Amino acid sequence: MGVRSSLNKIYDLLSKHLPSNAMRIGCQRAKGVRVGGNVYLAYDVNIDLVYPELVEIGDNVRIGIGVIILAHNRPSDAWLPHLGQVQERVRIERNAVISAGAIILPGVTVGECAIVREGTVVDKDVPPFSVVIGNPAQVVEALLPDKVPRDILEQARASP
Repeated sequence: MGVRSSLNKIYDLLSKHLPSNAMRIGCQRAKGVRVGGNVYLAYDVNIDLVYPELVEIGDNVRIGIGVIILAHNRPSDAWLPHLGQVQERVRIERNAVISAGAIILPGVTVGECAIVREGTVVDKDVPPFSVVIGNPAQVVEALLPDKVPRDILEQARASP
């Protein structure tokens, strides 16, 4: 185990329990996670420890307690020849909300202003301005402009 790997484990442990959101985010950034501005990470958020550099969190994102974000999946040695190892980028775009206990799997993009409800398992991309729930995640609602806070909607319209 290298020094970087050991440090990442320490950062990971600290990021789950530190009392300050800024400190939790600082630990995730030190691991290699790309975290935008004005992000909230609740306690006990688990972001991939092996490939943290594959995780990107946009501005104004809210991530609830107990969320798991995986950028890789490696089965046991016996299954490796059959299933292979997965390493894919995970993107959570700006103004998205990931509610408590949700699991985001490798290769997923959670679109701008999307809401992932509690306990949802996300194995495919979540469209922008939508609400998903369940296992596997299914779109249950499209967020129409009248349901999106005006400042968020104006920001989305102003972006390229």
